[in-house]
Amino acid sequence: MNFTIAVRPRRQATLPDELLRLMNVSVGDQLEVTIENKQAVIKPKKQVALEALQAIQKAFRESGVSQKQLQSD
Repeated sequence: MNFTIAVRPRRQATLPDELLRLMNVSVGDQLEVTIENKQAVIKPKKQVALEALQAIQKAFRESGVSQKQLQSD
């Protein structure tokens, strides 16, 4: 699905309601914009945080360290 978004004189842009709905973004949510090959990739910050948590969980599982070991002094 494609959307056309105009940038106004004060460098502001309004994201269409349908785009926000598809991204599961609400008013007040933050977005992360990454530039990849001269294209903007927009992700909700909550998605970015979830992906980071999943990466940490995967690394923890693969480390072989138990939760008990991790929490011991």
